[in-house]
Amino acid sequence: MPAASSFSRQITGISDISVDDAIARTLAVARDGYGEPDWFDVMTARGFISNGRVTHYQVTLNLGYEAVNQGASDDFYFQRACRGARNMTGYHTIEARL
Repeated sequence: MPAASSFSRQITGISDISVDDAIARTLAVARDGYGEPDWFDVMTARGFISNGRVTHYQVTLNLGYEAVNQGASDDFYFQRACRGARNMTGYHTIEARL
């Protein structure tokens, strides 16, 4: 049976539209940089005011990642995200072109 591993990270994002938009933007940045999170918790939400109007919103999210480690798996992205180790034998084709 595969062993489950998990980790979390905090990331902060901003929006000039709404708290919901700040959350959506933060999740998009997390997906691009770290992969799809399995859950999130809003740690803080705040707004900044100028001349009596909200100018932008800031949220800090705690993002949770749950992954299944299948032992001898050659999952390059899982290895890099969880351990920082690079699998030198199995590059993704996009990374090979860079």
